[in-house]
Amino acid sequence: MVIHRIELCITMVRIAIEFVIAVAEAVVIVQERNSLPLGTLNRTSTPIHFSAFMP
Repeated sequence: MVIHRIELCITMVRIAIEFVIAVAEAVVIVQERNSLPLGTLNRTSTPIHFSAFMP
């Protein structure tokens, strides 16, 4: 039983590490895109204002 819990803990730590790596890579990609000159930005980068959800 103890060995099973340790294996489960190790698996969860591996998943958490993979998640952190994926988030870090996404942050790097966003930073690279934000550092592009203004002339190369496309029209989809303009902010879209949020107007509350309809009931």
